[in-house]
Amino acid sequence: MSMPRLHRHAHSTHRRERRSTSAETVPDRARSDTSRRSADRHGSVRHRRDPRVGAANGRTASVLCLMAAFLAFITTTVTELIAHTRQEPANMLLSLVAGLFALAALATGGYAQTVQLRYWSRRVRNRLLIGLPVGLLTLAIASMNVYRQQVPVEKPDAPVLSAALAPGLAGEDRSLFKPGWYGEGQQNGVLAVVTSYEENAAEARAFNRIVTEPVAYAVLTVINLGSPLPVVLTRTRVTLLLESGEEVQSLEVKPLMRLAALDERMRQRLAEPRTVVPGAMAADIPVCLDSHFRWQRVRAVKVALQAGDLLVAGRMLTAEEKRAQMEKSASGKNAVTNLSAETWFKDL
Repeated sequence: MSMPRLHRHAHSTHRRERRSTSAETVPDRARSDTSRRSADRHGSVRHRRDPRVGAANGRTASVLCLMAAFLAFITTTVTELIAHTRQEPANMLLSLVAGLFALAALATGGYAQTVQLRYWSRRVRNRLLIGLPVGLLTLAIASMNVYRQQVPVEKPDAPVLSAALAPGLAGEDRSLFKPGWYGEGQQNGVLAVVTSYEENAAEARAFNRIVTEPVAYAVLTVINLGSPLPVVLTRTRVTLLLESGEEVQSLEVKPLMRLAALDERMRQRLAEPRTVVPGAMAADIPVCLDSHFRWQRVRAVKVALQAGDLLVAGRMLTAEEKRAQMEKSASGKNAVTNLSAETWFKDL
């Protein structure tokens, strides 16, 4: 009778031991979780403070700097080649793209240099020695191209018209007939006229406002009076024959023009080759020379036509001499025209 009672007592003791063991296990598990989380936090802090991470960021930034500088250099080279081939100012869009690449190169290079102060690396230094100077150079070229094209300029149909409409400036010659070099040449029904303008002439100042650098300005006009052969002006550049026997080529006009002034009409005036039909003329073709060039040394101008060069002889004239020369030329042309009309009516 006493044995079952002892067995129940033993079972009750065993249950109390199991409850106490489970109660002690819960605090131990909580303490282990807390220590694991604190260890993870310390590990992440150590990872953030790891010098290898900062050095890797510097290497990545230096590589990006070198790549951006290379792209900026390639874009700038392509822009300059296109401008030189087409004889036009640098393209605005390509200049902006090159500038953005250069800015990216400088930004990433600056970050890499900052990291380099703490984590020095020979490879990073070599990349920055190439990337930063190339980025600065391309940024300077792109900024210059954009600045040249953004300067506000007038967009006249012709410099003469602009000079006639603009308000008078101090020391500016606005008279109708001005002193300068003047010459005419006629051959096989083709008439070529070359007129130069002094530096203070309104036409010269109006043209110098639409170019990137000052030039000595003159104009060429080719008139087809009825040539039996097609009159084709092969190029707008002319050759100046000096009294000393030397020959001087006029400057290319398109590279000198600001982009805002190089509109459709100006492109047509500078088109090469250019065909002049009977009764028409190619008027006010710009002839540009160095700003210090003296037209007093010129004895003739050679115009390149498809049928052969046309020689235009001339000299320096005063305003009165030029007026008399223009009136003489106009009266001669009118007399020939009237005679031709009378003959045509008689034949009819």
